[in-house]
Amino acid sequence: MPATTSVEVSQGAVKPIDRVALESRLVRELDGGRAALPILPHVAAQAIRFANDPNSDLRRLAELVEADPPIAARLLAVANSVIYSRAVRVSSTRLAIIRLGLEGTRDLLFQVVYASSTVGLPRYQDLVARSFRRSVLCGVAARLISDKMRYRFEYDYLCGLLHDIGEARIYRILANYKEAIDPALLEDLVVRHHRRAGAELAIAWGLPEPIIEACAHHHDGPAKASNLVKMVMMADILVGMLDRRPTAALVTAASNGEGDVTAGSAPPPMPDAQPEVPSVLSTLAVPVSPGAISGSTSGAPPPLPEDRDTVDFARLAALGMGRELADMIAGKLDEAIVDLPL
Repeated sequence: MPATTSVEVSQGAVKPIDRVALESRLVRELDGGRAALPILPHVAAQAIRFANDPNSDLRRLAELVEADPPIAARLLAVANSVIYSRAVRVSSTRLAIIRLGLEGTRDLLFQVVYASSTVGLPRYQDLVARSFRRSVLCGVAARLISDKMRYRFEYDYLCGLLHDIGEARIYRILANYKEAIDPALLEDLVVRHHRRAGAELAIAWGLPEPIIEACAHHHDGPAKASNLVKMVMMADILVGMLDRRPTAALVTAASNGEGDVTAGSAPPPMPDAQPEVPSVLSTLAVPVSPGAISGSTSGAPPPLPEDRDTVDFARLAALGMGRELADMIAGKLDEAIVDLPL
């Protein structure tokens, strides 16, 4: 979920903001069905078909990927990251695809496509980049959870990777508004509408139903969430917990005297889960009333990381994950951050 940060906007060039009108405008654009919907590249669409066909030819998929040089170059770079390389680098797209297999290639192609859809915003680029980074970690976490809890969902990585893709879409729409949007209101609008925005994007791309379900329902209550949605929710919680801790890379750098470990080196904690929405495509958010978004004005000190961890371990338990397994997966995620394949 989105994090509050400074909004890169020149106050002298913007209009005063009307919160209700702003959300109504956003909803109208979403109702139009085409606002900020990136086109899915042909190679990614074909990757879904190839991965679902046991008779697919890896060489044919390699030819498709190589026909799109920017995607081919990025796929090769990600395939050579520590998570995938097994200490042996590959020098061609075809060798990378052979190493990754059909499903692995499909998953990384969508990561590359997702990354390409997050650039070029006039504002909020830092927020979109942070959302994407979290999404990659959620993909890794979802795959670990699927394996360790024996869910073995076919689209585990993609569900984790793409469940919050609607955030980038909402930021892209709002980035083109002239209004100076208060950070707290900006965050609230993204939280309210990213599920619908993501599910619509997944439908427009023709993605499989499990991915659409993950986009639409990852804030459902545990009692009514499917195991697939619970997997995504657990991944979200674990990544949020990790965001509150120094990563292995930062600890190593500090211990080696490689400079200060600053708050900007790792994303700040994400907001807690928001109230559930029964159906993301059939329900519109209630307009924001004046004064509804007040930010942190209570004067109460923020909870300590240890206190938030206690709450999150309880949330994980409600979803079916014990403390020992949570610690183990968090440790693997911490290791993955050292060379996150972005």
